[in-house]
Amino acid sequence: MALSLPRRRLAFTLIELLVVIAIIAILIGLLLPAVQKVREAAARMQSTNNLKQLGLAWHSYQDANGELPHNGTWNYTAWLTGPYQGNQWTYTPPVPKVAPGCTWAYKILPYIEQDNLYKSYSFTVPVKTFMDPARGGTGLAATTWGGTYDNSIYSCGQVTDYAANAMVIGSGLNTSAPGTFSPNWSGPVNTWNTFRRRIDTISDGSSNTIFLGTKALATQVYGRRGGGQFTMSNGAMRDTNDDPITRPGPDTFGTLRASVPGTLWYASGNNPNSTPNVDVIPGDNFKVESTWTSWFPSTITVVRDAPDLDTWNRFGSPYAGGALFCMGDGSVRTINYTVGSAVFIAAVTPTGGEVAPLP
Repeated sequence: MALSLPRRRLAFTLIELLVVIAIIAILIGLLLPAVQKVREAAARMQSTNNLKQLGLAWHSYQDANGELPHNGTWNYTAWLTGPYQGNQWTYTPPVPKVAPGCTWAYKILPYIEQDNLYKSYSFTVPVKTFMDPARGGTGLAATTWGGTYDNSIYSCGQVTDYAANAMVIGSGLNTSAPGTFSPNWSGPVNTWNTFRRRIDTISDGSSNTIFLGTKALATQVYGRRGGGQFTMSNGAMRDTNDDPITRPGPDTFGTLRASVPGTLWYASGNNPNSTPNVDVIPGDNFKVESTWTSWFPSTITVVRDAPDLDTWNRFGSPYAGGALFCMGDGSVRTINYTVGSAVFIAAVTPTGGEVAPLP
C-alpha cells in the first residue's frame, strides 16, 4: 500500500496575511514620525545655513558700502536716478544703478554668489538662500511679469522666507517726526532719511540684537507665494505679508518685520522719548500712535505658522518649538514661541539700552 505524502502549502492563509499586513502597518506608523523628524531636522539645518550666509552677506555689504543694507524706497525712486525702462517715467526692474532704492535682499545678491542676477535681473530665477525648505514652493511669487513697465513689476520675482529686522536697517524713508516722513524726492541718495546703521553703532551689542529671522506665514500662503491676499477658512480675506524682493520701501512686509514708529510714520505719535511704558519701543524716537497702543506692541512677537494666521509684522516659522534668527554677530539661534514680549522687543531693539537674556 502506497504511502500518501502530506501536501505542501503554497500560500498564506487569510488570517496570516492579515497579521502580516497589520505588522507592516504598525511598523510604518512607527517609522513615519521618525522620518518626519529627520526631514524637519534637515530642513532646519539648511535654514540655519541660509541665515548664516545672509548674516555674513550683511557684514560683507557693510565692509563694501560703509553701512548695513536698508530696504530702499518706493519704486526705487527710479524717476529721479534712472535709468528709465521702456520709455516709462517711474517703473524699472531692479538694476545696479537704482540699487540704493531697492530692498536689502536685492542689494546683497553679489554677496551670496548671485552677482549675475544682480547685474542682469530676471523675475524667473529663484534664490535658494532666501528659502526655508520646510515650506517648499518654487521660490517665486505666483504673479508673473507680463513685460509691461508698470506697477506689476513690484508683484513679481523672488520671495524670501527671511525678513530683516526693520528696527536695525529701516528704509530710505524713515520717519523724521511724529506722523511724518522725509523721502526727499528732489535730493540725492545721500540725503535720504535712513538710519545708516553700522554694526559697531549697535549699543545693545551685536550678539544681543536680531538682524534677520524667519517670518511668519499663514499656511494657505505656502501654495501661492507673493503679495496680495489669501482666503481664510471663514471665507474672509487677509493680507499675505509676503511681497517679493522687488517691492522696496518702509512698509514692505515681504522683506521686513519688527517695524516701529521710527520706520512707519503712520504708527508714530507725539510725545517722543516719553516715560517708558507699553506704548514706547526702547531706543525708538517716537511713541506709538495713541490709536495703536493696545495692539501694535503685540505684533512684535514670534508665532508658529498656522491656517488663517495674522502675520502682520510678525516673525515665525513652520517648525515646532520656535523660529530661527540670525544675530548681529552672525550666530543663528532658535527663539521659542513662548518668549515674552519684553524679552523679544529687547532682542530687536539695537539701541534700546536694555539687554534681556533670550530663553
